[in-house]
Amino acid sequence: MTMTEKKLWKEVNRRDFIKGAVVGAGAVATMGLGSVVNAEAKTIVPKKWNKEADVVVLGYGGAGACAAIEAHNAGAKVLILEKMKQGGGNTRVSGGGILCPTNTEDAYTYITGLYKFSNSDMDEELVRFYAKESVKNVEWIKTLKEGTDLMIYGGAGYRKVPGAKSMNKYQVKGAGKGLQGSSQNLWQVFAYAVEEKRKIPVMLETPAQRLVTNSSGEVIGVIAESKGKEIAIRAKRSVVLTTGGYEYNTKDLQNCVKGYPIYALGCPGNTGDGIRMAQKVGAGLWHMNGVSCPLGIKTPDFEAAFAAIIGTSRHILVDKHGNRFVDEKSVETHAGLLAVDHFDTHALEYPRIPCYVIFDETARKAGPITALPGMGYAGQQYKWSKDNSAEVQKGWILKGDTLAELAGKIKTMNNGALEKTVAKWNEDMAKGTDTVFHRPIRSGDPSSPAYKELATALWSAPIDVPPFYAIELYPALLNTQGGPRRNTNAQVLDAFGKPIPRLYSAGELGSMWGIIYQGAGNIGECIVVGRVAGKNAAAEKPWK
Repeated sequence: MTMTEKKLWKEVNRRDFIKGAVVGAGAVATMGLGSVVNAEAKTIVPKKWNKEADVVVLGYGGAGACAAIEAHNAGAKVLILEKMKQGGGNTRVSGGGILCPTNTEDAYTYITGLYKFSNSDMDEELVRFYAKESVKNVEWIKTLKEGTDLMIYGGAGYRKVPGAKSMNKYQVKGAGKGLQGSSQNLWQVFAYAVEEKRKIPVMLETPAQRLVTNSSGEVIGVIAESKGKEIAIRAKRSVVLTTGGYEYNTKDLQNCVKGYPIYALGCPGNTGDGIRMAQKVGAGLWHMNGVSCPLGIKTPDFEAAFAAIIGTSRHILVDKHGNRFVDEKSVETHAGLLAVDHFDTHALEYPRIPCYVIFDETARKAGPITALPGMGYAGQQYKWSKDNSAEVQKGWILKGDTLAELAGKIKTMNNGALEKTVAKWNEDMAKGTDTVFHRPIRSGDPSSPAYKELATALWSAPIDVPPFYAIELYPALLNTQGGPRRNTNAQVLDAFGKPIPRLYSAGELGSMWGIIYQGAGNIGECIVVGRVAGKNAAAEKPWK
């Protein structure tokens, strides 16, 4: 800190002591190297408001929809601002999963277990609140549109954690099929409840720029951009931030998430806008290193990546030098980054970014190599071929008549390494056991006496039918979890844990999930916290 900064800090502290006041949001713009201290910061309240509403919701995804619905139900006049050309955010291009546990206590046990194993920052009160309210998610969704029906499609991502059996993941039934269709089915329910049933106005292509605060630090409005012009919107009661994460902000990723390069699967509008707006008014941040990040296929044709959930048993993963590095079946879908973010301090590289999925002709013909080609933003715009032939033709999938030829197309492959790796794999498959990483041959529990009879899915098989193929895989974010910390009332908290007046948040912006994420938990949180944010935002008394 420079001498000038120290003098300004002394002046701020002196005034605080004399007046008994709290240093206002904006007194410190940024701290750290090259920090700027502004002890005389003043909020400029617009002389004229272009629009007004009781509650202004920033971001029209799942969390924004839920907040708007409940605020409207509480009698508030609501206005939604959305940055993109259409609503939906990540909810619309996700797997559409909704976490709805069977009971509160087991859900609490399981979620706290995830924090324990990852040592992520945990707010016990917030976790207990989530566990209590999330069991109501399915019934609440059913109230939004008559005839809405849901089905269970999965459970806990970490089955060894106590309480795992309580984790039920649901999808909305409808015309859309599979994970891509499920997210569209869910979004149709949200959009109907917001736009048709309640007629809540939505301003598309209207990104919020900054929050407006008064001299008391209350958030009283929003400055946004619409049709190339800056507009001021008065929030008579409060503002709800539901702007999503920062997965398309390279600078934020460099500072908060280990690994490079990292791409994204979701909505390209998620560039951290809400984080910066919240910081500007004094918000404290948490879980900035928390992400939901499978491995993905990045092509030059699309800004977003394709999710790569490899379905065939005839595959292995190798690093950029041709060596296996993991039991491929042990990598939880949302934790792909944790499997590849190792940094080699001797070679000064991330040897597993990119990594490669290696498979053979039998696997190529069996169906789309990724089990989820339609998941994510890119998957909404492209239909993957049934036998992967179109993707081979495009060059997205590398092909070699021999393993040596295939390795030759990957510049980083060590001489002969890929051939030795696949030979070892095939040798192990002939013996019926993976001697390197102990990947199961079949699904199920090998220790069970009835294992051979009960196991139905073949998980491991030889890679021995030429030609051979490789796909380059990168960490591909479904979403980030970090952002402004909030409490059980959905109030955004400042850097000292105090609520910022009239500011609420919901969704993956400042999510409760840390380094380890439970699938369907984000949409579950959109519902739980979005509902509370809407109710409480509407309950604020209008400012004058």
